Amino acid sequence: MRHHTVEPSTSVRSRILFSNTSSSLSTKTSFSSNFGIEFARAALLMAAAFAGLAGSAMASDTEAAHGSATTLAANPGADAKAPAAIKVPMTADHWQAESVAFEKIQGMDAIALHEGGNAIAKDVTLKDGTIEFDVQPMVMGTGMVFRRADDKNFEMFYFRPNGKCAESPACLQYAPQTHNILLWDVFPQYQAPAPIRDGEWNHVKLVISGKRMNMYVNHSATPTLRVGRLEGEATEGSIGLSGPGYFANLVVIPNATEGLSAEPEADPTASDARFVRNWLLSAASELGEGKDPSYSEMPAASAEWKPISAELGGLIDITRDYGLPLARPKRSMAWIKTTIDSDKAQTIHTSMGWVREVWVFVNGKQVYTDKNLFMPASARKSPEGRLALTNGGFDLPLNAGSNEVAIAVASNFYGLGVVWRLDSVEGVKFAGK
Repeated sequence: MRHHTVEPSTSVRSRILFSNTSSSLSTKTSFSSNFGIEFARAALLMAAAFAGLAGSAMASDTEAAHGSATTLAANPGADAKAPAAIKVPMTADHWQAESVAFEKIQGMDAIALHEGGNAIAKDVTLKDGTIEFDVQPMVMGTGMVFRRADDKNFEMFYFRPNGKCAESPACLQYAPQTHNILLWDVFPQYQAPAPIRDGEWNHVKLVISGKRMNMYVNHSATPTLRVGRLEGEATEGSIGLSGPGYFANLVVIPNATEGLSAEPEADPTASDARFVRNWLLSAASELGEGKDPSYSEMPAASAEWKPISAELGGLIDITRDYGLPLARPKRSMAWIKTTIDSDKAQTIHTSMGWVREVWVFVNGKQVYTDKNLFMPASARKSPEGRLALTNGGFDLPLNAGSNEVAIAVASNFYGLGVVWRLDSVEGVKFAGK
C-alpha cells in the first residue's frame, strides 16, 4: 500500500481510458474485437478479485466519531427521519484490499485502484439505505458492489467510460453476481447513459430499498439509472469498490431510502400469455468442443429433472440454479423440456433469446439451432450478444394433441438461459397452466 499525493493529468488519463467511442453493449454501438477481449478479461478480473477478498476483516478500535468502520445493518429502532450518516475513511485500517494505494488526488483523500483491484470496507454491512461517494472512472469495471454476501453473490454496478458517456446507452450498467457468475449478459435492460466528466471527480448516489435501487450521477435531479428489480439473491452484505479507478468521500446512511418502495416493479410481461414459463430442468453436463447435442442424448425421463419457472420477462435463468457448472472454456450444457397442447395441427412463428448456444427439438426432431456468441464480434446477436427476444426466431410445428418441446442450451462464457415467446397462443395450452 502506498501513501502519496498525485494530480492526474489529462494526458496520463487519456492513455488509460478506452478511446473507442463505439465500445458498447447496446444495439446502437458495437465493440471492437480487442475491446471484447478486454471486456471478458476485466469482468473475470472483477469476479476473481472479489473472490480473493473473502476472508474476514479486522475490527477497528477507533471511535465512530473519528470515522471508524461501523456495522451499518438496518436497525428497526433507528430514527427513520434522521438516520446517521457515517463516513468510511480512505485509510488502510478501514479497508481490506490486495492491491491499493491511499493517495491525495486533486485535494481529496482517496483510494487508488490502479490495476483493476478491489477493496472492501471493513466491518461494514448494509441492507437498505443510501451510499454516496466520488469517483474517477478509468475503464470498464470501475464501480461498486453492495449486499455482498460472499465472494460469489452480490449486487454490482459499473461504468464503461468511452469519452461520450452522456450519449452511450451502455455507459452505466447494473448486474447481479450469483453462483460466482456476473449476469450482465442476461439482463440487458439495466443500463443507461451517464453524465460522466473525464479526468474529474464525479458524484454518485445509490438509494437502495428492498428490491429497488435508484442511482444518481453528478447530482442529477432524476435517477440516472432505475433498477426496478434487484436481481441478486442477498438482501444485505458488505460494500466494496471495483477498479481501475479513484474513489473518495464514501458515506453510508442506513435506512435512508427517500421513500423508495421496497417492492419490485411489476413484470410488464406478467400478463402476456405467449411466454412459455414452466419447464423441467435436467442436471448440467459438459458438451465437448465442436459437438452438437442430439435428442437421443437427452437425459431419460427417469433421470433427475426439477421444475424451473420463468423470472422477470419470461427468463428461464439456468444460471440461478447452476452458475456456470464447468470452468471456462469448457461448454456447460443443460436441457429444459415442456409440453404444449394444440387443438389442431398448426405452425406458429416464435421468438427466442438465449446465451450462448441453443438447439430446439419438437417431438424428437430438431427444428432450430443457432449461436449467440460474444466473440468473435460478428457472432453476436442483437443486442450485442446479450439475451433478448431479438436474438432469433423460428417456426414451431405442432401436432394436434400433446407436443414435447426440448431445448439444449450451452455456454462457456457467463450466463446460461433462455426466453421463448410464441406469436400466437390460439388453440394451444402450455404446461403448468
